[in-house]
Amino acid sequence: MSVPGRAVHPVVDLHADLLWRIEVRGKDAWMHCAGEMLDLPRMRAHGPALQCLTLYTPADRAGLAATAYAESLHGIWLDLLDRGRGRLGWVRTREELLALDAAGLSGMLTMEGASPLRGDVDLLDHFYQLGVRSLGLTHNPRNEAGAGCMVDDGTGRGLTAFGRDLVRRAADLGILLDVAHIAPEGFRDLLDEVARLPRPVPVVSTHTGAAALTAHRRNLSDDQLGELAATGGLAGITLYPHHVDTGTRGRPTLDDAIDHLEHIAEVCGVDHVAIGADLDGFDPPGLPGADSPACYPAIDAALRRRGWADADVAKALGGNALRVLAAVLR
Repeated sequence: MSVPGRAVHPVVDLHADLLWRIEVRGKDAWMHCAGEMLDLPRMRAHGPALQCLTLYTPADRAGLAATAYAESLHGIWLDLLDRGRGRLGWVRTREELLALDAAGLSGMLTMEGASPLRGDVDLLDHFYQLGVRSLGLTHNPRNEAGAGCMVDDGTGRGLTAFGRDLVRRAADLGILLDVAHIAPEGFRDLLDEVARLPRPVPVVSTHTGAAALTAHRRNLSDDQLGELAATGGLAGITLYPHHVDTGTRGRPTLDDAIDHLEHIAEVCGVDHVAIGADLDGFDPPGLPGADSPACYPAIDAALRRRGWADADVAKALGGNALRVLAAVLR
């Protein structure tokens, strides 16, 4: 069921693949895109106030081709900004974050998988200059930083020396560390490296589910969720049907995703949940009524139906993510 308008509170969505979909499909995101999950007119109508947009590099791009691919997605972002004529903001600094227009639409660039960095820490500085403010070290496969969660080849699945260097450099620059897609051994290595940093930094999983409800390799155990919360970080709930299907409703629905959000809130506390819908990161159909920007007012309404207090709804929709980003951005 679609819910018109915007959520009552400002929404921050920690993960979407709009830029990749534009590259693959050739869609014009400044036009209404029938049959597609995301376009900018609907995002401006329904939310979010801040959308994290990832530079995702497919597994078949490696070396210089991976760097060039990520830079091409950055070029797509610059084109969207140019054609937006002030209708689209860009968050790169804490000051820009704090000045966010709750009724508008802004983007923040992230990187999903370190393959564009080609084992060179200096390239993280390059992408920082291009505006990247969050880094997921792996996608599902292996890259120079470590192994993704789908790697099962009998070899080491922890972080490489380069991966550990990236953790330290990201923290120095003010880049949010994201464990979505990383193998459990890499998760452990990343948190160990974070524990050695001179100052604490929050760690997030931008788009995930709870393994206790849906046994998928992409989802996090209760122990892992607790470890993220202990850093001051959070978990963003995905709307990808396979990751949130609890098996209790036949076809997965938005209520399955809300079950995951509530479970994480119970395990970690309400200060450690967020939204990372992953829209445009998978093919339609998604969750009924929740595979477009109308998902945000729908999530707002679903939490209220379950008796969530207004202050806690505000935290889950965007307040927690804003707090974490404000602690990381410079």
